[in-house]
Amino acid sequence: MIKAAVIGLGWWGNTITRCLKGSEKIKIIAGVDINELQGDSYIQEHDITFHNHIDTVLKDPNVEAVIIATPHGLHEEMFLDSVKAGKQVFCEKPFALNSKAARKMIKEADSKGLRIGIGHERRFEGAFEEIKRIIDSGELGTLLHLEFNASYNNMVKAPAKGWRKDPSQTPAGMMTALGVHQTDFMQTLAGPVKSINAQLSHGSDDYPNEDVLTVQFFFESGISGSLTSLATTPFYQRMSIFGDRGWVENREISNVDIPDPATLVWRGMDEEIHTRTYKMSETVKPNLESWADAVMGVGNYRFSHQEILHNVQILETIVRSIESGSKETII
Repeated sequence: MIKAAVIGLGWWGNTITRCLKGSEKIKIIAGVDINELQGDSYIQEHDITFHNHIDTVLKDPNVEAVIIATPHGLHEEMFLDSVKAGKQVFCEKPFALNSKAARKMIKEADSKGLRIGIGHERRFEGAFEEIKRIIDSGELGTLLHLEFNASYNNMVKAPAKGWRKDPSQTPAGMMTALGVHQTDFMQTLAGPVKSINAQLSHGSDDYPNEDVLTVQFFFESGISGSLTSLATTPFYQRMSIFGDRGWVENREISNVDIPDPATLVWRGMDEEIHTRTYKMSETVKPNLESWADAVMGVGNYRFSHQEILHNVQILETIVRSIESGSKETII
């Protein structure tokens, strides 16, 4: 059993703590937040020790790991401080906002033999797992193209001056809220991305910043891909994968706070259309517990450090392409 502290007690930090109640692999023993009111409500709900600064838990020998659920701009510093203190670290997405920071973070963790955890729990959804199985089995033949959509209007409700609407911490529209989950999954299917062409524009007055993101992906394998992300359309997610022997599509309107099922549809050379519905399942706990198993040396974690880095490279290149207005290569 790993004893951990949650850093950042907003909506998601509380969600993580709630999901881990009863876990036999991770026990949350402390929470950290600069907001004393957040701490009061956290103590009342979870009966866990509260600290108003990360330094106090990093000095606590009883805390073996930290789970970082803070605003994105704080990830790098908190991660490096935690590694320096010898703590195992699980970091929410996006891992970092640029590849320079990500490389430094991974290098420091590797130097201490630490296993990084990452908040891409969507890999553990049933429909995602079935898509991966179908593709890995070769049922679609040679992969040709991926078409993804990740639209999400929850940020419309966020405070206008909150960090979630600050382009310096949440660049490229909804990429850091939802899109990075999609690009993480894309790389598991098609491998590393070679280059990207992205555009970001303003389409709706319901959102103060640019809200329409379109991205073209060119993978090293020769596969092509696309991603559309809209910041004002109600939650919608679609993944369509095409091969020369068939196609598969996952469509859902479910999210952590929207417990609706996902519908998986696929068609092969027999021309028959197959459909299966997947009920929403708990994915936060399985991701964290899988990481805990790897930390304890009793299992393999689905995310390599190279994949964690590459997803940051993808985000960074999307931002760079938006800024330059042209196609950009991953560096």
